[in-house]
Amino acid sequence: MQLDPAPGKYHKPKASPMVSDENGKHTKAAVPDLAVVRAFLRNWCHEEVAVDRIEISYLRLGAEGQVRLLFEAPAPDGQVLFLAARGAEAASGRRLEARLNEQYTGSKPISGFRKAAVYAPDLKLMFQIFPADYRLKSLPQAMDSDIMTPLLEAVLAGDSRSAKVEDVRVRVLKYKPERKCLVRYEIKWSGTAASGAPRFVYGRIVPPKRFTWTREILPRLHDAADGLVFDLPKPLGVFPGLCLELFGHLPGVVLFSLVQAENFPARCRQVGMGLRQFHALPVTLEREWNVEAKVARLEEVAAEFSGMLPAEESRIRRVHGQLAARLQGVPPARSRLIHGDFHGDNVLVEGTRVGLVDFEDCRTGDPADDVGSNLAQLMWHTIKAGERRALPEAGRREFLEGYFAEPDAAVLASLPAHAAMHCFLYGYQCLRHPRDAARYEDAEAMLRACETVLDRGIE
Repeated sequence: MQLDPAPGKYHKPKASPMVSDENGKHTKAAVPDLAVVRAFLRNWCHEEVAVDRIEISYLRLGAEGQVRLLFEAPAPDGQVLFLAARGAEAASGRRLEARLNEQYTGSKPISGFRKAAVYAPDLKLMFQIFPADYRLKSLPQAMDSDIMTPLLEAVLAGDSRSAKVEDVRVRVLKYKPERKCLVRYEIKWSGTAASGAPRFVYGRIVPPKRFTWTREILPRLHDAADGLVFDLPKPLGVFPGLCLELFGHLPGVVLFSLVQAENFPARCRQVGMGLRQFHALPVTLEREWNVEAKVARLEEVAAEFSGMLPAEESRIRRVHGQLAARLQGVPPARSRLIHGDFHGDNVLVEGTRVGLVDFEDCRTGDPADDVGSNLAQLMWHTIKAGERRALPEAGRREFLEGYFAEPDAAVLASLPAHAAMHCFLYGYQCLRHPRDAARYEDAEAMLRACETVLDRGIE
């Protein structure tokens, strides 16, 4: 497949997303001015908070008023200050502010702020100061080393030979407001008895409803994974009261950090083989990612994509229609276990070993979905590499050859539709990270890659 290594200059558009007023009517909104945001927040925090360094790291400006923002700033000890904001009119914003502050009454000050939540009427934004979170209510407990020390000590008693935990430091690795938080517990053990005890344990906190169906995924996969190319994290236990799942450390660096390494193509072939094995694991999950769900997701994304790129609305709508028709027209492969978020940033490489992480989106579905997801990301890395495209392009070919070393006609037939779908989804995702100066160029490149796959298939 020939992908354009040097997309033309793409001019930043003026987006005009919509939010709803008190009467349900849509009104235009824009990304808030950072100077105004900083000035407002300065009234609610202590002097040591780096207000002037607050930046928007993530945004969602939906076509139906779903305004979501994540602000970040440096915090002491190498940590990050997170402030999640959601668009809200005065009545609903004040209600949510009061509810959150009541929930955190009596708690110690959060991240240098005097309140857990604060509503900005002029901005029409309700801020939640991490670890306060409307849906992840157990975050403050999961982030508290005094609470987690005895829990970790008990969970790791066998591996540590019942040694004592001297200290626990908690690091946030990934935070998606109201959806999930991935943390790393850095453990210091007392004495010499625990010389082989783990230094790192990872925890994932999700909302209660999601926790009920994710809590058993990793243990079931781990039990079935004997002989799998991929190493999987060791499940360490769950704490339902905290909606917290604990699992062990896997060494390595993410696959996509190695795109210019000489062994990148070989690792991609290995990953393709491992993914084929993963799809064959004898694990059946109740949740299914079917064509109807994909079409509904595309409809939602197309509306938001168009709202963020209004000048390309007709093009986005046309591509969306083609994608929906293609997905509905291709006979699906036999439904099997799929990862649900398979790409090289969820693959860890150490020497000749590869590990796989992040299983919360696992479900039953078409294996071409996983293959197409990673393929779309490999296309992006090939485009971004420009004149240095040889290794990522070889990695793309080797990944496909590794997966299809044992032919699978059904997956191969549905792959173009799924690869095109993931190019479209990834183009939309590029726009949601304002600190990326190339986000508009990247979105254009992936939209063009989507059109290329729809037109020519996988070459």
